[in-house]
Amino acid sequence: MTDLAVRAAAQGPDPSVEALLATWLPTRRWYPGRGEVRAEPWLAVTFDPGDDGETTTGPDGETLEATSADVVLLLTRLEGDALPGGAVTVQVPLVLSDPAAPGPGYIDTVATSSGDVAVHDGGAHPVCWLTLARAMGIEGPATTLTDRGRVLAGEQSNTSVILPGVPSAGGAGGMLKILRTVADGPHPDVVVPQALTEDGWDGVPRFLGALEIETGDADGAVPVPVHLAIMSELVPHAVDGFELACDLASRGESFTAHATALGRLVAELHERMARVLPTGPPLDAAAFVAGLRGRAARAVADAPSLADHTGEIASLLDALEERLGALAEPVPTQRIHGDLHLGQTLFGDGAWKVLDFEGEPQRPVAERTRPDLPWRDVAGMLRSFDYAAAVGAAPDPATWQAEATGAFLTGYRSGRVPPSGMTDDTAELVLRALVLDKALYEVVYETHHRPHWLPIPLGAVDRVFTRPV
Repeated sequence: MTDLAVRAAAQGPDPSVEALLATWLPTRRWYPGRGEVRAEPWLAVTFDPGDDGETTTGPDGETLEATSADVVLLLTRLEGDALPGGAVTVQVPLVLSDPAAPGPGYIDTVATSSGDVAVHDGGAHPVCWLTLARAMGIEGPATTLTDRGRVLAGEQSNTSVILPGVPSAGGAGGMLKILRTVADGPHPDVVVPQALTEDGWDGVPRFLGALEIETGDADGAVPVPVHLAIMSELVPHAVDGFELACDLASRGESFTAHATALGRLVAELHERMARVLPTGPPLDAAAFVAGLRGRAARAVADAPSLADHTGEIASLLDALEERLGALAEPVPTQRIHGDLHLGQTLFGDGAWKVLDFEGEPQRPVAERTRPDLPWRDVAGMLRSFDYAAAVGAAPDPATWQAEATGAFLTGYRSGRVPPSGMTDDTAELVLRALVLDKALYEVVYETHHRPHWLPIPLGAVDRVFTRPV
């Protein structure tokens, strides 16, 4: 395992590198800063060099000297009113090398106190991939570990790298996820897959390892774990769940068989999570409904198209509050996925997998990992079917969506029963309220960002009041 050191950023890269990053970072798709943002380098994670003469393989098959470049993970604190919570910490993996031979992910060459240095985005550089794998305890020849490695295109909040040469039980290789936004405490995309893998469940990509460092608390006294990268087993021949659904919808082909299988998978996921992870306190019905009311009020204020639904929203939530308040037994809560939709699934070799347990990245980690009702995950998946039908331009989108919804719920209910004390009718009302909650959020988002897609969630809001989910 490669040794590492965590130092103050002042002991890290030369200030000229930081000046370069100040102009480069805002151009990255994963960069969360918008508007006026103040950036302050915080910590620099450095690594011991590998064996002398060790080489690794670049994306185009070129040979790279692994020990001729330094890998630095620079943690930078960003502050700004537009950022979630007003502040976030981003990870900037860098590879610093001889400018005579710049490599993959090259940004620019800067003059430092010790000479010119070529600066690379570590997320695109095999020496960084190798260093992270070794720091996780993943062994193997350097050329094998990075052979045929490639960065996934279209990534938003993180950088994912396919590494077919990483050893895994199934022989498929590894998927390296470099977290670009990091937070204090155990990362949910480590905690959940690791627990499920150790429990022997194959509904998630097998957890292979993670890179964890320790930082200090606000006073610098108490060690705080922070995860920077994750390795999981590659799912062979996999296709993104949303892309598969859109493709079938575009050809007018049914998604019901897949939806039924997905429903069973999500039921198994919830059952396993309830068993291997800490459960939460009983549902606070008043606080639960109050949260729904608050979000609904903000949505109506932000989206004029919702004005006509104010009375219907209030009536549904009144009925939910009355129903939950009349329950004879407390309703348990548990860890859930937190941001479940088709894009968080993969279909490969005839089986579905669930991935990306981060939750909604705009919310604090403590809020994302808070125990909740599993029906929230169900609502997220159902809303995804609506988007697949529309984006895929199904010949009859309403029928395609309704059939997929019915099939998913059939599959889910075959593996789960309503929580103790909750009747089927109450569970149905809870699900309707959570589907509405998700659709209202989507209405606001589409209003501000993609107004041409606004009819998709508006149609869902209408359906909540006209027919069962």
